[in-house]
Amino acid sequence: MNSELYIEKDLVFKDLEFENNIEALKFLSSKLFEKGYVEKEYQQAIIDREKEYPTALPSVDIKIAIPHANHTLVNKPAVAIGILKSPVEFSSMEDSDIKLNVQIIIMLALKEPHGHIEMLQKIVKLIRNPEALKKIIKASSIQEVMNTLEPYLIKNKAIS
Repeated sequence: MNSELYIEKDLVFKDLEFENNIEALKFLSSKLFEKGYVEKEYQQAIIDREKEYPTALPSVDIKIAIPHANHTLVNKPAVAIGILKSPVEFSSMEDSDIKLNVQIIIMLALKEPHGHIEMLQKIVKLIRNPEALKKIIKASSIQEVMNTLEPYLIKNKAIS
């Protein structure tokens, strides 16, 4: 995966409130579009893909979803992060009949066709650290969220 992927402060959102996962997906994908990271069609593509191939990951406590769409709709790589005040229901990546209450959404807009697999491996390391997830949820600032996520999501950063 391209090491030029950075977490941009203007793509990290805290204390979000949505009625359902579609609202959350629309919000984050619209932010990626507004900043020029993705094509307009990305929003519908991400919603369609979520219905067919769910992206919620099971974990002990705080659940994460990693929605993404076709790399051909991405202009430049980015990650949009939404931290929800109250969880919304997503279907599990492992079994779409299982519903998970997701509180952290990491929307991937990656240019490389196989970049999602490498990013998923990084996110699995994050999921295995419940303390880091709690720190993200309880963060008092966007910068604190970024500082916690960066070692997991950025290639050239070491996990402490």
